[in-house]
Amino acid sequence: MRGDQQRIAEPIQPWVGRSRECAVLAEAFADARASRARCVVVRGPSGVGKSRLLREFRRREQLRACAVLQVRCPDTPRPPRYDGVRRIFEPLELGADDVADSAVPALFPDLPVARNSSDYATLSALHTLAANLMATRPLVLIVDDAHHCDAASLRWLDFLLRRAADLPLLVVLGYRCDELVGPARATMSDLVAQRATTVIEPAPLSRDDVAEVVTATLPVAPESDFVDTCARTSGGNPALLHRLIDALVKAGVRPDETGELSAEQIGRGVLAASVRSRLAGLPRRIARVAAAVAVLGHGAGVETVAAMAEVTRWQVTEALEVLRRRDVVAESGVDLAHDGMRAAVLDVVPVSEEDRLRAARILNDTGRPAIEVAEHLVQLAELNQPWMAGVLRDAAALTEQQGAPEIAVRYLRRVLDVETSEPQRIRVRADLGRVLAQLDPYAALPILRKLLDQVTDPTVYVSFVLNFAMTAVTAQRHPEAVRALGEVLAMLTRKARHDASAALRELCLSVESMLLIIGSGEKSTFGLVQDRIAERPLLSGGTPAERRMLAATAFVQSLRGEPSAQVVQHARTALNFQASDADPWTERCALFALHLADATEDLLPAAQRAVELVESMGARWDYSYSLSCYARVLLHFGDVRGAAEEARTAADICAQTVCADSTAAQYTAWASALVELGDVDQADEVLGRIERDWFDEATLEWHYFLHARARVHWIRGEFTAAAEVLLGCGRSMTGAGITNPVFVPWRTDAAILLAGLGRRSEAADLLDQDEEAAQRWGTARALGRHLMTCGVVVEDPVRAVNSLTEAVEVLSGSPAWLDEARAHFRLGEVLLRTEDERGARKHLRRCIDLATLCGAKPIADHARTLVVTAGGRVGQPLRSPVDLLTGSERRVATMAAAGASNRAIAEALFVTLRTVETHLTNAYRKLRVSKRADLAAALGGARTRRRHRDDEVEAEPLAGRP
Repeated sequence: MRGDQQRIAEPIQPWVGRSRECAVLAEAFADARASRARCVVVRGPSGVGKSRLLREFRRREQLRACAVLQVRCPDTPRPPRYDGVRRIFEPLELGADDVADSAVPALFPDLPVARNSSDYATLSALHTLAANLMATRPLVLIVDDAHHCDAASLRWLDFLLRRAADLPLLVVLGYRCDELVGPARATMSDLVAQRATTVIEPAPLSRDDVAEVVTATLPVAPESDFVDTCARTSGGNPALLHRLIDALVKAGVRPDETGELSAEQIGRGVLAASVRSRLAGLPRRIARVAAAVAVLGHGAGVETVAAMAEVTRWQVTEALEVLRRRDVVAESGVDLAHDGMRAAVLDVVPVSEEDRLRAARILNDTGRPAIEVAEHLVQLAELNQPWMAGVLRDAAALTEQQGAPEIAVRYLRRVLDVETSEPQRIRVRADLGRVLAQLDPYAALPILRKLLDQVTDPTVYVSFVLNFAMTAVTAQRHPEAVRALGEVLAMLTRKARHDASAALRELCLSVESMLLIIGSGEKSTFGLVQDRIAERPLLSGGTPAERRMLAATAFVQSLRGEPSAQVVQHARTALNFQASDADPWTERCALFALHLADATEDLLPAAQRAVELVESMGARWDYSYSLSCYARVLLHFGDVRGAAEEARTAADICAQTVCADSTAAQYTAWASALVELGDVDQADEVLGRIERDWFDEATLEWHYFLHARARVHWIRGEFTAAAEVLLGCGRSMTGAGITNPVFVPWRTDAAILLAGLGRRSEAADLLDQDEEAAQRWGTARALGRHLMTCGVVVEDPVRAVNSLTEAVEVLSGSPAWLDEARAHFRLGEVLLRTEDERGARKHLRRCIDLATLCGAKPIADHARTLVVTAGGRVGQPLRSPVDLLTGSERRVATMAAAGASNRAIAEALFVTLRTVETHLTNAYRKLRVSKRADLAAALGGARTRRRHRDDEVEAEPLAGRP
């Protein structure tokens, strides 16, 4: 192709991705220097870097000691005989008297004597000329663009190599396979077939090679997705990549997310121009074959391409060979060279509506996947054949399973253009509303609402109502969801009086459980949900609906602050399901209850599975919401950095959906994590993004929002404002019946602030309320936080130390690392006031260790300041959770990781079996693992901590922990 023949004299691109080819050339050169003649043929499509490879080889320092004759054959329609030979020897400036008479016809064809010599004599004389050059030093002949070389010159190179086996000769040829025709092609085949010849076919640049080129060429470092676009568009062809980069620079495209679309569009134009030049001058049937391959896609065969292009099988085979030499189709099979080529071919060879319809029929008749057929159908202006509806519905189901709901919606909309049966149209609209709800719940609601008026079958009606309710929740339309579920539940209840079947009971439970879950999402209906759960008998959890009901029960009871033991039991039963019965609502509710109860066993893996389940469904908003829930779990257990990362991802995904303006969970989770990281300004900005309607009615997000807002005020030193926000949060929670002391710990936080503001009587009242709630909930976190707050509020130093010491002990038995760090800080603070500087330093340093591991910068910074005030130095903090283990815990965990049983460990360490179990439980909690098999990997993260220099050095890292 002519466009690809234009090259820049000194390439700007860095030299990458050709180490293997350079090694082959270096090996051949070494053989030539040792008087073992070699030939290296570099062949491939245009733009793959053949000429660049030859130029780089010519620059090798070792070639300075050789006789190097280099030529680039020009594109001449009919080059004269021996034109290539003359160009090779031209730098020697020879005259007719300097060569044998038989060589004159080749080197000086215009002289009269040139007509009297035979071909063999001419070839022999030229061989002698080359051999004389090799008498003193190795000879290297480099011929670029050898596809333009005349056949006689190629025949001489073949002649020379066959007679130079023991001479210091290296011949390097570069040519394009698609350009060789006639005698020159046959002669090149003879050259390639020689034993001394090695063939190099440079491969396209890898993705990493493309990244290196783009990074070195552009003034700004490119983002990963931008590099992917360049690699995909260019197909790794260096020349195309260079043109693409040049076009992008001229267009001022930035190599980041904003420039990806422009890069795609510009790249498509560059590739189309390249394809146009490759197809130029070819018969029309070959272009139609290329278009047929592009239209039919992966998996096309010769027969289907022949039917599509309306040519014979023989003509398809011939066309594929031509296209393969021009790097349009792949080296094997019936497919294009790379994915970016498809759009470029169709840009050059337009496809009509008739072609699209023919392609759809061919693919459908040959049993290709419905998605391939549907891609052609959706591009037709009119769909008027019954078989099309079935194909589009099948394709929609497949794309939804593959996590591409936007494509499924596209297919389902076109089904309505062809489907005429009203019952079928209702089913299609139901599928459309359900799938569309994953992308745009606001657009899906009218479709689903209209369906409720069109359905008469009770069972179908119930399934439609459930879809409508879940969509309404996503669209923040809780009242509509509750009303619809209440109506259908009343209908089912009336029916159940005359029908005691298990199927109807399961249906009733499914609707009721959804009603409870959705109703518990807003304060106005939370009380009604509590009453309904209180009146309901407990279920065994043997069916999906029963497990969802148990999950709803655990969720509501956890917010109510019912005893955590029974909440955990309900939640674990709800999570006892097979993968085929997985339900996001069941998992979310159960995991929420478990994380409030600090039931760490299998919690994080289950939370990760819940996120992966929703991600596989392709619903972006649901995925972002599940990710924010997972971030909450991480934050609850002290992984502040991980929580911030996951919550930010959730917020970024949410921002790309139509629900971005009506959501809060993703932003409150991110802000809460940012506060603990110490980035209060960004936390404040993130909270300001929330513009949800009826936000103050939300059971969870509103109170998370208020707590994060109060924490921002607190860290900024705005204590009165923080206290007022917390008290307002408390009034909202109490009014709704939410009393759990750790969900949003407003009482303990407000009590600490009020005590600092001199309002100790108010703080004491809050502590009385919190004591009852903590005792009822019963977790170590709740009890430890209460004890810590008592130690801060009480004025008697002795009572304060006793209470805070007990808080540290209680919290050390829980996964509440952040709260334990706070307790150590408060204890160190009180000890410093009582002039126990040694004790203060000990607890403040433990606070620094825990806070640093969590990523809680404000706590760690405050503790460091007090350590210095206490006369100590701040040593190197913990680097790994392994350093949290006591000596006994580490020994037991190490033996368990090596495969020893609990009984064997007990006998080896002369302790009871119960002691081993206690140490292992503590080790699991501190290392954040849930099973024995994970211990080895967790223990591998141990690091040595430099001990503090004072006389109160601990015997083991955090040895005071049980």
